[in-house]
Amino acid sequence: MPDLMRVVVVDDQALFSAGLGMLIEAQDDMECVGTAVNGREAVRLTEDLRPDIILMDLRMPVVNGLEATKQILSGGVADEAPRVIVLTTTSHDDAVYAAFRAGASAFLTKDASPETVLATIRDTHAGLGLPSGVASVGVVEEFMRRTDSAANDATLDKLTPREREVFVLVARGLSNAEIADAVYLSETTVKTHVRAVLQKLDLRSRVHVVVFAYENRLIGR
Repeated sequence: MPDLMRVVVVDDQALFSAGLGMLIEAQDDMECVGTAVNGREAVRLTEDLRPDIILMDLRMPVVNGLEATKQILSGGVADEAPRVIVLTTTSHDDAVYAAFRAGASAFLTKDASPETVLATIRDTHAGLGLPSGVASVGVVEEFMRRTDSAANDATLDKLTPREREVFVLVARGLSNAEIADAVYLSETTVKTHVRAVLQKLDLRSRVHVVVFAYENRLIGR
């Protein structure tokens, strides 16, 4: 039997947090190993429990979700940091973009359906695609329209030509299967290239690739 996905829920609204915990516990492939009501508790729980996934509310007292995400993903909490899915009342929130920059893997609005929540957790854990792909890219595009920066193609010098090709497709929100079809490779080979892109560019997630690409004006020009 495969290991269960270990999930921590962080939200200052006890009823909402309990509901997510019950939803997770009802699944055969995941378990809720802990809950926290603020970012400080979230950092402590991550140190103690080493979860695979953290559902992290952005707006909380004591330490907010953005700061907690930065601390958890900075490398100071665990050698292998969990993947963070941020929770927000609206996607039109600069804090969502900031969380992506900090290395968060996905976001969920609090009115998301149970099916969407579970699918996002599973997709994020698997790392096979960009959870909420179109919406995630849209968050980055919206923020970058308000900024001004020059193109910096030299940032991809570390990548092979094939890795550059895969990088651009990931940045456009394509899944591994879609990339495999586009460049005539197996999904296993695509996954290897994606892993190399993340390592060489020191990026934490697929959505971090999107942020990196737009900030360096490598797409959307």
